[in-house]
Amino acid sequence: MKKLFVLNGGAAVKPGNKSAYLDFQDPVAAFMKGGINTGDVLVYDATLKALAYDEIRNVQFNHAKDPALWPADGSYDATIIRGSNYLTETLDLGHVVPLLEKLKGPIVPIGVGAQAGKYKKLQMPAGSVRAWKIIADKCETIGVRGFYSAEVFNDIGIKNVRVIGCPSFYRSLRPSITLSKVDPAAARVGLTLNKYLAADYASNATKTNRMQRALIEAVAKRASSTLYSQGEREETLAIYTTGEEKIAHVRSILAKFDLSGHKEAEDLLANRMRAWFDVDDWAKDAAKTVDVMVGFRLHGNVIALHQGIPAVFFTYDTRIRELANTFAVPAVEIEDYMPVNLEKILEKADFSKVEHIYRQNYAEYHRFLTENRLNHVLVKPVAQPPEKALSTPNRVDVQPTMDEVIGWFRGEVDKMSGEVEALRNRAWSLELALKDARQPKVA
Repeated sequence: MKKLFVLNGGAAVKPGNKSAYLDFQDPVAAFMKGGINTGDVLVYDATLKALAYDEIRNVQFNHAKDPALWPADGSYDATIIRGSNYLTETLDLGHVVPLLEKLKGPIVPIGVGAQAGKYKKLQMPAGSVRAWKIIADKCETIGVRGFYSAEVFNDIGIKNVRVIGCPSFYRSLRPSITLSKVDPAAARVGLTLNKYLAADYASNATKTNRMQRALIEAVAKRASSTLYSQGEREETLAIYTTGEEKIAHVRSILAKFDLSGHKEAEDLLANRMRAWFDVDDWAKDAAKTVDVMVGFRLHGNVIALHQGIPAVFFTYDTRIRELANTFAVPAVEIEDYMPVNLEKILEKADFSKVEHIYRQNYAEYHRFLTENRLNHVLVKPVAQPPEKALSTPNRVDVQPTMDEVIGWFRGEVDKMSGEVEALRNRAWSLELALKDARQPKVA
């Protein structure tokens, strides 16, 4: 029997070990406690589809301190680590070290990435450095998602890395993909959003949220459009609740994006928003519902790409930028802070580069799984692995008209000025209140 131990898989596994899902009896109760990133479930699902094991056992990193959850004798045919944002200045994996030392056989991370708002040298916690050096000694190569992640490993003395991107891109298990053609004017658009982007998850939170607002407005005008929630709390509750409770969640989301009273956006959120906890169902729905996916959720867009549905990323942190470059996915950079013309974006996006780069990255992924002696089901590549790791920026060059730029920045300046004025008024009111509080009370 081939036995696989998984660190940080993070989802239930269906019989047959080929699919991952979130096993919710009551989604409303679950999401009342907080959001759950279903993108992580997609990564796990895609990883399982590529591997071939009879028995799979999972332990989450946050439970890894407990020896009662460890394999009794430390022996599995292999251990994998589900890819995620493990290379940060704030995540310390020191508590996982005793388990890593006990595990026998290879420990293979698949799709590990560095996380920061913008490019910088990372000061990794000492516990994480120790953990990754143990892992590096127990595998042939560590699979990383791009150049930046490889550089972070190099900075802590780990050289045996291979740039494979994210396993979610290969979920189809096909050695090549062909993206369907897009009609910019009539395409059914799938939208992905993330309203909690700041600090290490956005180079500029204000620009990111304002660009999302503009994209919501553009997509909402298309009656055929669909918004996919990727485990966000309020969005998911807006789908699974009814009546006044549903209305309250919808209005809260609109307020977050300064879209209160926007009827088209409200209709999108109230009537054309979906959330899936089973990755197979999520993929099937996207395949029959949208012609192109656009937005701010990495895996919300990847759920389309691996099925041959074009996607356009809006890039705002190192993770999105790194993966967009690794696979040459058309990208709109939020730091450019230009008006959003959806039809022009779809018209100018070059999807042919994705098809070409994918074939080479697939070959690299095949080589990575093979050299780490993981049992996998990937068919023979149709291209050679790249001679060196790929990084192919594919920016969408819309070139807005002068009137579009003037209109965009006039509205943005008015909005920012209003917010500054509101802050000044609040500061003035607080100052008066403090001054009044300091006045001696007259008996």
